[in-house]
Amino acid sequence: MNRFVLTAIVAAMLHTSAWSAEAPSPDNIKVVAGGYAKQLRSGLMEQMSKNGPEGGIAACSVKAAQLGAETSTKTGWSVKRVSSKARNPLAMPDAYEQEVLNGFEKEIASGKEDASRYEVVREGGIRYARFMKAVRVEAMCLTCHGGSEVPPNVEQKLSEQYPHDTARGYKVGDLRGALSIKVKLD
Repeated sequence: MNRFVLTAIVAAMLHTSAWSAEAPSPDNIKVVAGGYAKQLRSGLMEQMSKNGPEGGIAACSVKAAQLGAETSTKTGWSVKRVSSKARNPLAMPDAYEQEVLNGFEKEIASGKEDASRYEVVREGGIRYARFMKAVRVEAMCLTCHGGSEVPPNVEQKLSEQYPHDTARGYKVGDLRGALSIKVKLD
């Protein structure tokens, strides 16, 4: 999905519901989430093919933050990735996100392939629409998030860039974290 398509989707959503007290439909939020995920994945694949795993580190850190900020600016929604085992302290989940991540862990352990949650909640007296979609570890993720699969040069770069990194030791299929979208309704 290119930026033009994402911009058109976001513009249509802004026109209909993003700034009103009415919660956006789950389908609208899923479109934004899907666009973000596709752009991030394509950026990651491109950087890894051009620059190896070190390029993947930059794509996952810089590109993800850039896409989240762009989407947030266009929609007014908070769009980010969160994880119980964060590499970047900015990816630490809030209480709601941690509860959902715990639920995703249970769903995945019971064999569910695709976990997501959408609901309207009240936090501090303010209503929010909250959407989270589980992010599972794929084989390519193990280059930076695995155990013994992490090459020494990648291990060194990660240790330098993220001295408090806890995002390692995963296996294919594990819950890596989630995409989290938060929309203020009041």
